[in-house]
Amino acid sequence: MSSETPIILIVDDEQLNRKLIEAHLVSRGYTVWEAESGSEALQKAAQIPDLILLDVMMPEASGFEVCRSLKESEATRRIPVIYLSALKDSESKVRGLELGGVDFVSKPFNGPELLARIKAHLTIRRQEEELGRYAKTLEQMVEDRTQQLIHADRLATVGTFAAAIVHEINNPLTIISAGTELIKMFRDDVETFLLKHLQEEQTAGLVKEMAEFDTYLAQIEEGHKRIFQVADTLRAYSRANGEGSELCLLADPVNDAVRLLQYRVKHGVSIENSIPSDLMIFCNRRKLSQVFVNLFSNAIDAMVDQRGSIEVEAVAAGASVEIRVKDSGAGIPDKDAEKIFDPFFTTKAEDKGTGLGLFIVKSIIDEHGGKIGLAKFCGLGAEFAIELPLSL
Repeated sequence: MSSETPIILIVDDEQLNRKLIEAHLVSRGYTVWEAESGSEALQKAAQIPDLILLDVMMPEASGFEVCRSLKESEATRRIPVIYLSALKDSESKVRGLELGGVDFVSKPFNGPELLARIKAHLTIRRQEEELGRYAKTLEQMVEDRTQQLIHADRLATVGTFAAAIVHEINNPLTIISAGTELIKMFRDDVETFLLKHLQEEQTAGLVKEMAEFDTYLAQIEEGHKRIFQVADTLRAYSRANGEGSELCLLADPVNDAVRLLQYRVKHGVSIENSIPSDLMIFCNRRKLSQVFVNLFSNAIDAMVDQRGSIEVEAVAAGASVEIRVKDSGAGIPDKDAEKIFDPFFTTKAEDKGTGLGLFIVKSIIDEHGGKIGLAKFCGLGAEFAIELPLSL
């Protein structure tokens, strides 16, 4: 989106209408493009304006048809479309919104109302683009760093790169949060203004349109929440006292591992965490998370086309807890069972593994005073049994 002068494409077969709208927009600093037909609109939309004001009733192709074409194209489907029309029936409005339009302004339009709606939708689009960029950057950073973790198996690097990631995304997260709050404040002002100046028969439509506005805003807040959860997980890895032990929910290190591997598990892999929500254990959370990262990564690597399921369950028995991690991968033959925890032993290709993953898993379990073993191979999947003391 143009940061200083947003570009608005006006599509209307009546020149007088285009010039009237242009006068309002130019006075507010917008750059204006014009199109007098559906075909011309699609050509100019390919240059990606920031928003399109689209007349519904046009002779060559209706605004609805133009909007459908815009939304079918990967290049133009994210451009917000506001319909301008003398049609006031609910059926037409519903159809237009279902085709992908974000708003519906009735002719003759009210200048301040139109400008307020344009500003609101441009703000939403800008926030969505920023959130998308930050999310993509974060996902790439997590993927790159996690790949280093999985293949290099160097625990000492985890705290370093986690701290770097958290530092990099804290400021954008703060900007997104503050920006969302400003939008919410602006939204209330717009609604109050419109309710005050609109005619009574127009207020019902406004309520519905503002509800859709709230839906878009909620999506931005949900995206912010997801990024914050990932950052919070990484923050736990980079704490100054990360090498120490603490009392925590056993489900937490499992959830940490799932978040760190989200880029892998979201496509065809399900992880079911059946650990009781109130089961506490005294452990080094970062290191125990590493155990699950390595086990889950090995399980995914063993799955055909990296599709399948992983189940994690735990049962407390006296002073210890037994954890079982089962997967639907190819499994580990009995002939390899005694060697899998040896350093540098691997059944993967040279470029796919170092043979240190399960060695590190066993080292961490031993450090916690526990035991780990592999269940007898039954032809489908692998099952690890871990026994840990509830307190060190």
